Amino acid sequence: MILLKNSFKFPNKKIRKTVSITLVLFTLISPAFFLNSRAQTAQRLYLNRVGFIDLEVGYDVHIVGNHAYVTNNEGLMIIDIQDPHNPQKVGEVLSGGALGVEVESNIAYIASVTGGFIISNVSSPSNPQLVGQNSVGGAIRIAVSGSRAYITYFGGGFKIFNISDLTNPTFLGEYIDTRSDAIEIKDNFVYFANAEVGLKVVNVSNPSSPQLVTIISQTGGANDIHITNDTLYLGCWGAGIRVIDISNPTSPQMLDSYDDNDGGEELGVIEKDGFLYVADNYGVELFNVSDPTAIVEIAERTSDVSAAHDIDVDEEYIYVALGGGLLILEISSTPENEDSELLFYLIIILAVSVTIVVISSIIYFKILKPRKRYIS
Repeated sequence: MILLKNSFKFPNKKIRKTVSITLVLFTLISPAFFLNSRAQTAQRLYLNRVGFIDLEVGYDVHIVGNHAYVTNNEGLMIIDIQDPHNPQKVGEVLSGGALGVEVESNIAYIASVTGGFIISNVSSPSNPQLVGQNSVGGAIRIAVSGSRAYITYFGGGFKIFNISDLTNPTFLGEYIDTRSDAIEIKDNFVYFANAEVGLKVVNVSNPSSPQLVTIISQTGGANDIHITNDTLYLGCWGAGIRVIDISNPTSPQMLDSYDDNDGGEELGVIEKDGFLYVADNYGVELFNVSDPTAIVEIAERTSDVSAAHDIDVDEEYIYVALGGGLLILEISSTPENEDSELLFYLIIILAVSVTIVVISSIIYFKILKPRKRYIS
């Protein structure tokens, strides 16, 4: 018998060596390509928990400087947020159940279901002082502009008060409707949310006789409103977000909409620096609205966010009034559970590497490795 070596002449030794080296290199670097590709396609942002304070419940939140003003079933709670990891309650205005608040120039304007329209001096947050009050029944939300306050109330519609004398807010006029939700004011036009009908525009240049201008279509479920310049952002119960051009208040134009198909109830919205922050009852959502004609959701948090009612932001953090109290979040490019995320990536790398090694071995030993054969 004659033993013939390397009787399989192709591929030759040089080619076999090149292929083997290529397979080894591919095995080593392919996981990096995989992760890089994943990073390029995911581009996710995270809303990470920073701090929390138990207030039993939070309905409305307004951030001014180092303090958060949160309404709850007892009235207005004043929270020191200088250390967002450990917020502390420093003061309170006990007015009975309060749903809405606005704070301007050290004055808190409170909409209280039981106490009515309450004005408090909060220049000393630890010792707020009652200034004035009007016992309008069932006050819900409030908007302040100049010397006037606009207050929605149970039963429908809104009332207008002159607040030039803070100690004696006086009734000016009323717009009667079937329901009341959020309210905002720009120039002499009130944007008034009636969830059953939609968003209404009301001319209040004559406060004693407000006049309906228009009802904006496709705004059923209208609940919360934020206005930036000539753009209005509207949160709608179970119907998502509406972005509306109000440069001409007599003829508002829909710019874009985001339909919420996850059953969320958009209860609070605020825009800042091209981002829209939304409290949708079941969680918190973040949208890029730098182009208001094409809004894009870029982050969402649903874990430990129960009954998110309202939302506000400052330069660094997100503040959510919700069932339980006040939750503080921050935007991050990495998740809270970064260790488990890293472990997930390592498992993927290992799995890919093992798979490639097996495939490489099969290719080499079954196809490329020179075979010996015997002939007689």
